[in-house]
Amino acid sequence: MTVIDPKLAEFGTLRQAEYIAAINQHGSMRAAALALGLSKNAIQDAMTRLKEKAAVLHGYSPEHDMTHAVAPGQKLRGVSTYYNKDGKPAGQWVKTNSSQDAFLGMIREVAREFVIDVGPIDVPPAPLNFQTDVIPWIQIGDAHLGMLAHAGEVGENFDLKIAEQELCAGIGILIDELPSCERLVVNDLGDFTHYENFEGETQASKHRLDYDTRFPKMIKVYSRVMRFIVEKALTKASHVDVIVNQGNHSRTNDIWMAELLRVAYGHTGRVHILNNDSVFIAYRMGNTLVMTHHSDKCKPSQLAHVMTNDFRKDYGETEFHYVDIGHVHHGMVMKEHPGIFVESFNHLAALDKWANDSGYRNRKSITIVLRSKSYGEVGRRVLPIQEIRARLGKACIAAPESREVYTV
Repeated sequence: MTVIDPKLAEFGTLRQAEYIAAINQHGSMRAAALALGLSKNAIQDAMTRLKEKAAVLHGYSPEHDMTHAVAPGQKLRGVSTYYNKDGKPAGQWVKTNSSQDAFLGMIREVAREFVIDVGPIDVPPAPLNFQTDVIPWIQIGDAHLGMLAHAGEVGENFDLKIAEQELCAGIGILIDELPSCERLVVNDLGDFTHYENFEGETQASKHRLDYDTRFPKMIKVYSRVMRFIVEKALTKASHVDVIVNQGNHSRTNDIWMAELLRVAYGHTGRVHILNNDSVFIAYRMGNTLVMTHHSDKCKPSQLAHVMTNDFRKDYGETEFHYVDIGHVHHGMVMKEHPGIFVESFNHLAALDKWANDSGYRNRKSITIVLRSKSYGEVGRRVLPIQEIRARLGKACIAAPESREVYTV
C-alpha cells in the first residue's frame, strides 16, 4: 500500500493535494489515477516534482531526516544533520537565505499546473509549401513593456497601449512580408518587460523605474503580445523556435514566460521554446551557429570568447558565426574574433527619462535577419518606427515632438 505524507500538500498546489488524498484513499498511484481519470505517469510525475520542491525549496524530506521546513520566502542553502552512536539524528543545522531561485521554482510549478485543465490552444495550420534553407530571425530588441515616458520630458509619449500597438503592428508587417518557411526564430533579446515586480523596479539591483500603471496590467499585455507573436509566426512557418533571453529588467518574467509558452504550445509539436536557464543560448542551423545573450553582464568584447569556449564543438564544425545581443538599444556590429560577428539590434520603445537625460539616442526599428543554413546571413529587412506609425495611420500624432528652442 502506498502512503504519501499529507504534510507535503502544504508545499504543493491544490491539484497535488488532491492527488495525495486520492493516493492515500485508494492505496496506490495506479488506483488513484483510475479514480481521477488520469494516467499513472501524470500522478507519479506530479509527486516527484512535489517532493523535489519540498526538499530543495522548503527543506522538507522526512525520509532524509529533513523535517524542519524553512520559512516562506526563504531558500534552503543546506542541511547538516548530526547522528548519535545509534544512527539517530541528534542535532540539525538548517541554513537558509532569501533567493529569487525559490520564487522562480514556484513560478515554473504554477505554469505547469495552470494548463492542466485548459484545453489545447488552437493554432493556424502549417503552410504546405515552404523554403527550407533560409530561417528568418525576428530580432526583438528590448521592448520595455510597462515603461512610461512623457513627451514633455523625452520628446514622445510611451505606455503599455502604445507599446503593444506598435510592436504587434511591426511584427505583423514583417511576418506578412515573408514567404512560407520551414522554420522561423522569434528572438526576444531580453528586457521585454520594463520591470518585474509590484514595486516597479529591477529585482536584482532595485533600480526604481518609470513604469506604467500596475504590474498585473503589464503581465496581461505581455502575455497577449507573446501569444500574438507566436501565432502570427505560425501562419508562415511550420515550426517556430522561441528564444527568451534573460534581461536585467525582466529576468523573473523571462523565466516564467518561457515556461508558460512551453506548456501552452507543447501539444502542437510546432512551437519550440529554447531552454533559458543559462544566459548564453546557442542555436545551430547547419553550417551556421548563432549565440544569443542580453549582454548586461558579459560585455560584447567577451562574447566571442564565450562562443568559442562554451560551444567549441559546434563552433569548429560551422563556418558562419553570429552573436545577437540586446541591452544597448542601438544597432552595433563588432568584429571581435575572426569569423564571429557580434551585433546588437535597435528597439521600438521610447527612451525613459533616465536614458534621455543621460544623452542616449538611437534609431527606432525592428529587424528580420534572413540566415541560411548553408551560407550564413543572406539578407534582412529593417522596419523603422516611422513606417509602422504611417501604416497605423498615426504618423502625426505619435511622432516625437520637436523640442522647444528659446529664440531671441
